Amino acid sequence: MKAILCGKIIPVTKDPIENGHILIDDKGKIKKVGKGFDVPKDAEIIDAKKWVAFPGIIDVHCHAAVFEEEVGLGLQDGNECTDPITPHVRVLDAINPVEKGMKRAISSGVTCVCIAPGSGNVVGGQMTTIKTYGRIVDDMVIQETAGMKCAFGENPKRVYGGMQRTPSTRMGNLGVFRQLMMETQNYMNKWDDYKKKLKQYKEDLKEYEQKTKEGKDKDLKKPVEPTIPDKNIKYDAMVPVFKKEIPLRAHAHQDNDIISAVRLAKEFDVNVTIEHCTYGHKIADFLAENKIPAIVGPTFGFRTKIELKDMTWKTYGILYEKGVLVALTSDHPVVPLQEQTVYAAIAHREGLSKQGAYEIITINGAKILGLDDRIGSIEAGKDADIALWSEDPLLVHSKVQKLFIDGKLVYDIETETEKLF
Repeated sequence: MKAILCGKIIPVTKDPIENGHILIDDKGKIKKVGKGFDVPKDAEIIDAKKWVAFPGIIDVHCHAAVFEEEVGLGLQDGNECTDPITPHVRVLDAINPVEKGMKRAISSGVTCVCIAPGSGNVVGGQMTTIKTYGRIVDDMVIQETAGMKCAFGENPKRVYGGMQRTPSTRMGNLGVFRQLMMETQNYMNKWDDYKKKLKQYKEDLKEYEQKTKEGKDKDLKKPVEPTIPDKNIKYDAMVPVFKKEIPLRAHAHQDNDIISAVRLAKEFDVNVTIEHCTYGHKIADFLAENKIPAIVGPTFGFRTKIELKDMTWKTYGILYEKGVLVALTSDHPVVPLQEQTVYAAIAHREGLSKQGAYEIITINGAKILGLDDRIGSIEAGKDADIALWSEDPLLVHSKVQKLFIDGKLVYDIETETEKLF
């Protein structure tokens, strides 16, 4: 067992605790949080009385470990731009967990990332959620399929329009997307029909065998087993979307593209989150009324295209005040994953409450991923993903002193030898 003796604890979901303690059990879970209780005598003591304990930071949308640092284009595996519809590709198969960007993230308190394919395709493939520390990515996975990445607006029409292929317009984007959705529905219907026929076949076969054994109805014909439909890897990948096991994770900057994503989701009765949501402040009431989560960012970046013309740091606060479940994305490597607290601090400066700034980098991302029972706050029963900061993490000069993931010390500023800043 470990006991962290803190100067301050910011649980995020509860009020801050001055001079509190955190107990971590041997399974890497938080056992107890608070003050005024005795620390077990056999516990390993971590003296953090000069520091602030804060939950491990979550980036709910990034491309870390697939768009790698320091390698050039040869090892950039984020976009399979050979077909606008690639739901069957998995970002898990491209992740390099030991690339430098992940180590930099750890040094700034990031403990969990949801990694996405890029936005070059209309449907780009399956996202994966991992803890940031480890050598074998399969051991780091906490959510193998976290959503189906898709893209609206400029990116896919630019990529394929440049090849003189469909889609080259927003109409084309939605056209090929609807085609996939309809084909998946037909595929599911075929399999449902097959399963019904198979069930009936088994019942009829049982009856046939019983009557044959008893010598009854000698003219009875043996039932014919139904033909199994062909499997299709693309449609199989989309089935969890229709079953609402995973959402569409829709890259959309402009308000018209955001609305198109919601329209498509309603048309096919599936769940959707909006990734980037750059113009979300213009339609905040619409997003709130439709209960659409918004993953906003990267707001720190340069306005590289027309879709970013009206980008503003005020989007976070406007959406938060309207009751939209909003989280912050670095979209790493567009802007560095390492500086999540800086981006949250700027959002706070531009109108988001301090509590909101804490939430958009922790618990709100956990809620969007459906993992808030495990991560996103410092509470008993959750994973012991805890960063010890020199001061409040929203202060730009504050630095992580130690980082724990699942109760294991994975970063210590005093012993770290790599140049990460």
